[in-house]
Amino acid sequence: MKTIGIMLMGALVLLTTACSTNEESTIESTTYTLHTDETTLTWSANMGPNYGHTGTISVSEGSMVMHEDDLIEGSFTIDMNSLKNTDLIEAGEVDKAGYLVGHLKGTMVDENHPADLFFNVPIFPTTTVSLGEYNDGELALTISTLGKEITQKVPMKIVQDEHGATITGDFSVDFTKIEIPGLQPNDDGSQINPIIDFKLDLLMTK
Repeated sequence: MKTIGIMLMGALVLLTTACSTNEESTIESTTYTLHTDETTLTWSANMGPNYGHTGTISVSEGSMVMHEDDLIEGSFTIDMNSLKNTDLIEAGEVDKAGYLVGHLKGTMVDENHPADLFFNVPIFPTTTVSLGEYNDGELALTISTLGKEITQKVPMKIVQDEHGATITGDFSVDFTKIEIPGLQPNDDGSQINPIIDFKLDLLMTK
């Protein structure tokens, strides 16, 4: 009888384990797709404490896959042609805003501003951002722009609910190591700061 009891207990444990494993395996990953109209990305760049500009740029497409609270993968595309200035527009200096954006995009070319001075948008119309590890409020990003890559961890918050998911955060990206023309030191020692600040409010739906 004792032997039979032990065998029954063993069978019960095996059955319980099998059921548990089966339940865990049926938990599916969730794919979220970018909601472009409800997503904003702002930028702020400066050349010293008293001089700088702000603007917006659009996230045009992307998706993210989550397995419960674990980030599996994600990738988003930045439309570089959507680059806009806000501070000069707000000050009523529309022409200056147009010149600034044209120089940044490489579409307003003159002897002091060649097409490849900053982001050379005619050649590189998009920037891709791939999501890596997400842990303790930090998200690893791989940014592909101008044919080069930057990998950096930034503070970010990912939240899921029954409707979708959001990615939000204020962060900075250091473009120093990819040596963007126009963000290099000038002969007089002045320099546009290669560390650019961003604020992201990204909405996705299931």
